[in-house]
This record gives sequence, structure tokens and C-alpha cells, in this order.
Amino acid sequence: MKGICFPLGIVIVVSSARAEDITAMISQYRREHGLPAVKTDAKLTAVAVRQAQAMARAGVLDHDVAGSFATRIASTNTDSAAENIAAGTKTWTDTLRIWKDSPGHNRNLLRADADSIGVAVAYNENTRYKAYWAMVIGHKEVKRRVETVAASAPSPASKGSKGGGSAKERPMEESSVGTLVTRAITSLRNLLP
Repeated sequence: MKGICFPLGIVIVVSSARAEDITAMISQYRREHGLPAVKTDAKLTAVAVRQAQAMARAGVLDHDVAGSFATRIASTNTDSAAENIAAGTKTWTDTLRIWKDSPGHNRNLLRADADSIGVAVAYNENTRYKAYWAMVIGHKEVKRRVETVAASAPSPASKGSKGGGSAKERPMEESSVGTLVTRAITSLRNLLP
């Protein structure tokens, strides 16, 4: 684990290997409920780290201690997201168990559209709870782009040739896993005067 020590006994623990273990635990739980796995996302992790740090510094369990959730996730490129927090548990296994037992937290773990996650824990030995846990789970926004695919269009000089076709414009949608889904195909010929 990699820790950063701050004044007043606050230690922020961030470990990509450990985060992958937590992501794997949550993904397994989701698969047990017929849902897809989630992957660790750097932007969501940064939001979780900020939340865990703020709770540890203040010594409170509070969703708004680092600012409103809507403000904190505004730059994460998500179209839906939720946050789970906890304090006082000793391990991720314990934390995940209490979230599974809580209807609202469990609902967040099992968000049907979720594909990304960020997790963090911060410790402050000078507080009541000592350990502060944060998880942000969400669905990454779909990035739209337009891709033009040109087919061999018949020219006036080749009217008698075989083949033909037209240039087509395909509005494309790129998902967070990089797959392209064609939403519509419109002939450029129909768009031109």
C-alpha cells in the first residue's frame, strides 16, 4: 500500500493493486446478480480519494463534507453515478459486507447501468472512526462522433460500370469499452442539394 501522511495523523491510502482487488470483489458480487463487471476509473477514483480524505480530515461520515456529490462528479464524464461511504470498519471486506446489508448502499452496488468505479480509504487515528471509506460507481457517458465511410460512388464517366454505391455518413457512438454502435445510416446524396 502507498500512503501519504498528513499533519494531525491523517494517512491517505491509495493503491492501484488494492483498488483492483476491491473492484474484482464488487464485480464478482454484481455477476452473482446477473450484472456486468465494473472497471476502475481514474476520475471516479479521484472523487473517492477526495471524499475519503475530507471525511478523515473532518472526522465525520458525511456525503457533503467535500462538497455536493453533483459538484464533485461534474467532471467525471458520467451520465449516472452514486456514492457509498462508510467509517469505522477495518477492511474492504467488512465495508462491502455492511454495504450489501444496507438497502440503499446495496442498490448502488447493483446499479444496472454501472460500468466504472473508484474506491479509496483514508485513516485518521485522532478521530472516533479511524478509517473512512468511499466508493463512487457510475456509467461513463457515451462519446459521440461522426465517421464518414466512402463507398465507390458512380461518376458520370463510369455509369456503365458495376458496383456503384454512395458515400454514407454514419453517426457513431463510442461506449466506454471502445465498441462502436451504429445509430443511423444516412446517405450523403440525400443531404446534398
